[in-house]
Amino acid sequence: MARTRHNRRRRRGRYSFLLKLFGFLIAAAAMVAAVTLFFRMDHIVVSGNERYTEQEVLDASGLETGGNLYMINKFDVKETIFARLPYVEEVKINRRLPDTLVIEVRECKAAAGVEDAGGGVWLISEQGKLLELASEPPAGCPRVAGCALVEPEPAKQMDFGEGSAFRAGVVLTLLRESDTRDMRKNIGTVDMSDDTAIYFDYLGRFTVFFPWTADVSYKLDSLSTVVDYLESGDTGRIDLMTEGKASFIPE
Repeated sequence: MARTRHNRRRRRGRYSFLLKLFGFLIAAAAMVAAVTLFFRMDHIVVSGNERYTEQEVLDASGLETGGNLYMINKFDVKETIFARLPYVEEVKINRRLPDTLVIEVRECKAAAGVEDAGGGVWLISEQGKLLELASEPPAGCPRVAGCALVEPEPAKQMDFGEGSAFRAGVVLTLLRESDTRDMRKNIGTVDMSDDTAIYFDYLGRFTVFFPWTADVSYKLDSLSTVVDYLESGDTGRIDLMTEGKASFIPE
């Protein structure tokens, strides 16, 4: 008799568990249905785009209306846009309830053109992102020579091979710091071929050089000071190799 009552309790416990599980599944299904119903993505809005059209951004995102606002993997969408649209530098994705997704992009511009082994130049952003292969750098953008790019492709990071990451960083710092001083437009060709110094043409009249390990900001300030002291017709070399000293060698 005791064994029968024990078996009945076991069966009731089993039925109770199954009922709870069934109830949980129903609640979960109802929740998914509610999310799907009430957070349907009926509109996708693109903002901040100038170079690319709204449709190009939408196509690159891989998103379509009709999906769910909360089922989107924002990271995957951003990475897809970056890979397909090289000039896009930043992407923000926000939900605007009840039914709108907003994709805000920030585009970059070419900061320089890196010589390609096959001819032409690879346009790069200030962050070193490869944008596209062109015949020449745009006006106001320096030309970078003296180091070969490794397997260049649009949207990839500029790469000069093993052991050259430091020099690449110096070149990018030069591009950014010269732009903040309104000096980048006056830089011609930046030469990376020398192991001891970075060389670049300036104002079409000077060859400037300083050590790879130098403080780029300080050297640019020194360059500006030297040029201010020179006559408008002077040409030659500006040596910034020595800390705290600048030398002008007339041509």
